[in-house]
Amino acid sequence: MNRNVRSYKSTWSFQWIRSLGVLGVVAVGAVSMPAMAMEDESIYSYTLIEVDSGKVRNQPGSIQLLGAEGWIGGDYNRFAWRFDGERRQGKTEVVETQALYSRYIAPFWDLQGGIRHDSKPVGEDYAVIGLRGLAPYAFDVDLQMFVRSDGKVLARTRFENDFLMTNRFILRPFINGEWSASNLSDEVASGLYQADFGVQARYEFSRKFAPYIEVSRTLYPETQSGSNLSPITEYRVGLRLIF
Repeated sequence: MNRNVRSYKSTWSFQWIRSLGVLGVVAVGAVSMPAMAMEDESIYSYTLIEVDSGKVRNQPGSIQLLGAEGWIGGDYNRFAWRFDGERRQGKTEVVETQALYSRYIAPFWDLQGGIRHDSKPVGEDYAVIGLRGLAPYAFDVDLQMFVRSDGKVLARTRFENDFLMTNRFILRPFINGEWSASNLSDEVASGLYQADFGVQARYEFSRKFAPYIEVSRTLYPETQSGSNLSPITEYRVGLRLIF
């Protein structure tokens, strides 16, 4: 789940209409794909919540993060959703919500499409197309492309994996990248404009209940203007719940 999100001012345009049309074609194509086996008519659901509080190294104040995601549906067709919120020094800075249609396309892989709305720091809307699943060696892969309402194209990549130190103590290293196909501002150039990596250590009293500690580092490659933003190190303590 994304811990650092940047949003930019919205301007509606023809590209937004065109992007939604492309998304619709992709979704219809995914639905029309032949099923590999008879679909189970049973309905299942899954919800993961991570809430934590922490501090940025060498900066005053505290941060609070809430990340949640889940789905409901059958073996092949599901409604998926995501939510990310962030508060710093008592002020809400990031609120991101996604509503997605998720279609099984191969063992352990889903194709997803839908919408994303950011209400903080500014209101912004995106069309979303993504791919999520398990790569060899149980790497959790999450790839998303966003088409903003003004036609700008962005992407997010996340890779993580669980390493069992014991049956209950688990280390999860992760790396996340934020990408842009074009210059977004004087400070945000095309290409990789933000990279986060770190590790979460959790102890599972049960699969559904696990406190954790997490350390992460955020890097900002050289900006379009040639300046460099200072890296950020964060320390967090939180709780992971599964329903």
